[in-house]
Amino acid sequence: MVFFPSVSLIFSCVSLHVEQQRSMNLPISIEPFPLKRSRNAGLWSKVAAVFRGYRLLTLLRQPQEIGHFMTSLKENDASIHLSCWLDLERYKVISKTDKSFRQEKSTMIVKKYLNEDYFFGPGSPATEKQQKDILVKAGGEEKLQSETLSNRVAIAIQEIIRPYLEETWMPVFLSSKEFVERHKVKEKEKIKSDDRAAQLNRIKARKASQMSTSRDILLFRRALLNPSTCKQFQDYVSVKGELLENDVRFWVEVQRYKDLCHSHSSMVIIQHKISTIINCFINSSIPPSVQINISHDQARRILERRRELGPYIFREAQIAVFSELLKLWPKFQVLSRNLSKAKLIPLLQEKRAKHRAKIRKQRRLEEEESERKLQLLQEEREKQESCVSSEKDERDSNNESEQKDVSKMPRRSHSSFSIQRTMSLQLDSQIFQRPQSSLMIHAEPLLWSYSKYMEDQQKEGEDVLSLLENSASTDSDSSILSVNSKEGSQVPSIASTRRFTKMNRRVKTCPNPGPRRSIPAI
Repeated sequence: MVFFPSVSLIFSCVSLHVEQQRSMNLPISIEPFPLKRSRNAGLWSKVAAVFRGYRLLTLLRQPQEIGHFMTSLKENDASIHLSCWLDLERYKVISKTDKSFRQEKSTMIVKKYLNEDYFFGPGSPATEKQQKDILVKAGGEEKLQSETLSNRVAIAIQEIIRPYLEETWMPVFLSSKEFVERHKVKEKEKIKSDDRAAQLNRIKARKASQMSTSRDILLFRRALLNPSTCKQFQDYVSVKGELLENDVRFWVEVQRYKDLCHSHSSMVIIQHKISTIINCFINSSIPPSVQINISHDQARRILERRRELGPYIFREAQIAVFSELLKLWPKFQVLSRNLSKAKLIPLLQEKRAKHRAKIRKQRRLEEEESERKLQLLQEEREKQESCVSSEKDERDSNNESEQKDVSKMPRRSHSSFSIQRTMSLQLDSQIFQRPQSSLMIHAEPLLWSYSKYMEDQQKEGEDVLSLLENSASTDSDSSILSVNSKEGSQVPSIASTRRFTKMNRRVKTCPNPGPRRSIPAI
């Protein structure tokens, strides 16, 4: 039969152990039994790292595991060690006033454990020196057998048994497959239970955030109608959002408008109040046009119904801003409870001032950043414009220099070029252009002389030169443009001039022709 000590018994033993020591002024480790032995590295190396911090008291906090530990000890014929430790723990809890019961338990412990079969025998967890020291502490063997066992001796015996269990048998138990499997199952169950608890907490929190009791709504409504509390709450929400402060003002103004409607005020006053609320919060001239936390569709519907002089024009918008403000009301209540009114008002005003200064600084930085970007864009634009203008000026200067170079060209060279071109054309026409019939049959014999040919060419050249000089002097610009435009047509003229020069060279180098003779047609 497995021994499972009760939960109350285990916790009473563990908790009262320290109290008994303090009341009797007894240390936990009694000399000469420090017993802080080094751990058996071979046994503990088989234990998982998660369980290497386990001690005997760790198992005592888990009633099911201490029962399994007892079963493991019984399988190895070592359960007497744990039984002795537990009986001594129960014995220490017995009150000293109950002498008969205490004597009875002491006699049972001495007969069962403090004998040659266990503690004073060869299989004892104590050494021979420790056994002799226990007898000395108890006052000898006779007093140990006859008198009541003292708590000091009981604690000393426990301090010998506990390290023995932790070093010898606990590693075997913690490294067993059964213990590891039980721990895995417990971890899974713990994770599931934690997940379920976390899920339930999230659901509760969501429901609490979505649902407010009627009592909270009434208290919040009374606070907004109270000018002092309303001002404090307004200062509180001013640092929580951009438009929350306007939400408080809008709700208060709508309440005043509804009071005007219920008090049967004049239509002019009511219409003026509607226009004022719309111009301030719904269709403001200062951007953004909607200055409260409502949608644009709600604002549009209010503008469409502004001519309806009833108390419920702003009902939908008032409910919307009230719901937004109600979310911040619990935190404000906590703050107002913790601080007195004398400290709360200066604190809220200080926070509001700091928040506004921060917003102003942020806006100033944004404006400076936008100005800097605009300045950079303007400088880049000016730089591009200056580059374009410089390129244009450079092109204009190049064109002007080219025109000046052209205008500075000498006229004589132009005239001589024109004369050569004209002479080449004439030579081509005289020499190479023949009628088709002359190519087919022999014409009449042609009489040719070199001197006559040169005289005729010289006369024709002088006539052409005088004609070109007269035309060049009257219209030099037009002649320059004509030369430039006919640049492509100069190539054949130059070629013809070259042919004419070669022909002259041949004529000069040829021997004297002698008397005149006829030359056949070319």
